[in-house]
Amino acid sequence: MATMQRTMEQAMDREDMGEMEDEGENCPIATLDITVNLKNRAKAITSAAYGPENPELPNRAFWMKKAEQWDVSPEDAKQSLCGNCAAFNVSDRIRQCIVDGIGTEADPWGTVKLADLGYCEIFDFKCAASRTCDAWVTGGPNTGEDEEDDMEDEE
Repeated sequence: MATMQRTMEQAMDREDMGEMEDEGENCPIATLDITVNLKNRAKAITSAAYGPENPELPNRAFWMKKAEQWDVSPEDAKQSLCGNCAAFNVSDRIRQCIVDGIGTEADPWGTVKLADLGYCEIFDFKCAASRTCDAWVTGGPNTGEDEEDDMEDEE
């Protein structure tokens, strides 16, 4: 717990940084720097009720609160997840950035697949598809296909 507290304090002390221009991939820094990622995730938790903490549990109180806020049933609220949010970026490019940030000490692709990770474009952090927040926007996820179409149109 002390390590987590120390890490969170370090995250809160750092200033937001934009994108890592010299990475070649133009990766958002939060995909590569765990401290920045934790800071941004903490902001999503406190300002937009990102959660639930463990999506595999029932989390009745969490989903009841979302249902009341959105004026829907808890069952309907459970359908509005990061995984189908328009701000949830799961493009090949962003997933490669996440893998690069995880490094080689673990199985980075296994981690991305197991947690169903993407990147929240609203709060700038690595996000799990099975969670949600108050900033959820219909129409996702962002697979990057629109970017590819735009590039083809320019050619």
